Amino acid sequence: MGPQTDRALRSDARANLERILQSAREVFTSRGLEATLAEVAEHAGVGVGTVYRRFASKDQLIEHLFASRLQDVVEVSTTAEAMPDPWEGLVYFFTESTRMLAQDRGLRDLVVAGRALPQGLADPETHGKLAGAVEAAQGEIHRRTAALVERAKAAGALRDDFESTDLPLLTQSVQAAADFASAESPELWKRVLGFALDGLRANRDGHSTLGVPALSEDQLHRAMNRLHGVD
Repeated sequence: MGPQTDRALRSDARANLERILQSAREVFTSRGLEATLAEVAEHAGVGVGTVYRRFASKDQLIEHLFASRLQDVVEVSTTAEAMPDPWEGLVYFFTESTRMLAQDRGLRDLVVAGRALPQGLADPETHGKLAGAVEAAQGEIHRRTAALVERAKAAGALRDDFESTDLPLLTQSVQAAADFASAESPELWKRVLGFALDGLRANRDGHSTLGVPALSEDQLHRAMNRLHGVD
């Protein structure tokens, strides 16, 4: 086998890897982390054995793809905490983090639900590293947003009965709306978040601009049918 053949093989291997990674991003973004390596391989147009030669387990692939994405969410909380106006910081955090999670189901599975693979089905070493990275990111986000909540309450901008432990509840609620009508209105979360933010203000001079229209009756009907598995 000559040098040109070696280079061609290496080039093919790199192309396959990029195809696998791009396909994994698309599959996990649209289907979440429940998607299988077989689905990634099918989407990439390669055999599943090709995927396993690169990544021995789904956790390894998830870790490779999402390590930087987790830090992106942490960075949103860091930026929000640094804002001089704590209310604006809260609005920024809710808006940007919700946008990121609404657009990427795989990232949402990690950050909101803390999921990777069921225990006992994953590569233990990689699963442990991934779980540790998720826990560290969640801890950093909580620490920064908890400080922001206290500042906003002290400034009289946030209702004083809101606690930092309410943040995940609000996030889950808005993400549920994003899932509910994602096909009919991909940005419906903005509307739900606008209502939620108005409810958090200690004093309100006006209402948030929602930016997204309400679902039509037909859209609501389709979303309800999908929720209940009705064609």
